Amino acid sequence: MRTKFLLIIVCFVFVSVAISSCLDSDTQYEFSSDATVHTFALDTIHGKKYKFEIDQIQRLIFNRDSLPMDADTIIDSIMIDTFSVYGYIVSGPQDTLLDISNAQDLLPAASASGMTFRIYAPDNLTSRTYTLQINIHKEDPDSMSWVRMTSAPIVNTPEGLKAVTLNDDLLIYPSGKEVYTVSTIPPSSDGYNHYGVNLPEDVVLGSIINVGDGLMANTKGGDVYTSNDGIQWERSEALSGNIISLLAYLPANDVSVTSPTLCAIQKDEADGRLYFCSTDTSATGWTQGEEVPTDFPVRDLSSTLQTTSNGLFQIFLVGSPDTASEQTTPWVSMDGLTWVDLYTETGYCPPLATPYIIGYDDALYILGGDMSQAYTSDTGGIVWEEADSKFWLPEEFVSNGSSYTIVHDRNDFIWVIWAGEGTNVIWRGCMNKLKKF
Repeated sequence: MRTKFLLIIVCFVFVSVAISSCLDSDTQYEFSSDATVHTFALDTIHGKKYKFEIDQIQRLIFNRDSLPMDADTIIDSIMIDTFSVYGYIVSGPQDTLLDISNAQDLLPAASASGMTFRIYAPDNLTSRTYTLQINIHKEDPDSMSWVRMTSAPIVNTPEGLKAVTLNDDLLIYPSGKEVYTVSTIPPSSDGYNHYGVNLPEDVVLGSIINVGDGLMANTKGGDVYTSNDGIQWERSEALSGNIISLLAYLPANDVSVTSPTLCAIQKDEADGRLYFCSTDTSATGWTQGEEVPTDFPVRDLSSTLQTTSNGLFQIFLVGSPDTASEQTTPWVSMDGLTWVDLYTETGYCPPLATPYIIGYDDALYILGGDMSQAYTSDTGGIVWEEADSKFWLPEEFVSNGSSYTIVHDRNDFIWVIWAGEGTNVIWRGCMNKLKKF
């Protein structure tokens, strides 16, 4: 494993002496002028081999897949496994012959600004200088990074607050009469735009959901309102009437060959009971589904979408549990007409006031309550556990109060917005490996 380049030189000297003493002095021999690096490799790091590429034009040796962030804590024990040339290698200002069995101390410099080596060909005349650049992750790709935004709208809404995203804008509704908007694309503006909104007095702020390229909301009186920009709203004549709550939106799916679908709960005029219902893009009326179970959540609803292994969509929904409940129970549906609870005797999420469910990095997460701990499931919502320390929540979350709203934008940033007396704070977080900017 440890090639000794000193042996190359020694052998070269012995061969030269032997040739000069045994052959006619008029005979000329040509030695190779190859001064290129042929292969380079490090020892395994955490049991894994990392491939190094050699750019012969720029004379650069580098790894495309960065070493783990914690490799810099063990870098002094990482050895060069292979450094193949036809001649010999020197390094440093004095052209010191490189002995790779003792080259580990060079690696910290190689991971910082790069380390240079000069390769001499067997002819002892031709040489090339290469730079070794070892790339190491500067942050754990599976960890969350949180940033407190420099400003937030000054509003006092202890009883209600709703945030949604529309395209690349964040919209914050402290009421149905106003909205604050800001871009979700960094650098986010410190100056929030403020607009008047024409939603009715009895709008249910928590019902505002994304539907295609627009928004929808329902009122306590059972009407449905639609908007293309989140500012100007219009009553939907076709969909209004006895709507208790909008639940979720299912995009079109090529696998199931289904159109975009809006899911809701509607009160039947004939029997006075509540039923799940849905409508497609025609939005000319509702299709009635199963009767809503008595234990289905009715307050602080939050939903998210996940794709199954065979390409189908699933809606997961949670709401504030009853005071006597021992868990926050997710419900799941594939069409909005039939819902199944994921109640379990063990491995459940504890009861959280105002819970938010988020599909994130191929798993489900629930945040809520005092915001001290996130809970996660990688079993499709069946078994829940405390999220590990990598999906951490800042300690400041706990002291910010209970008037908050959470939204997950299309660039995988999670926004947590607080608004209340003395507390107007916005945090933005993202898993490092999911960052796009």
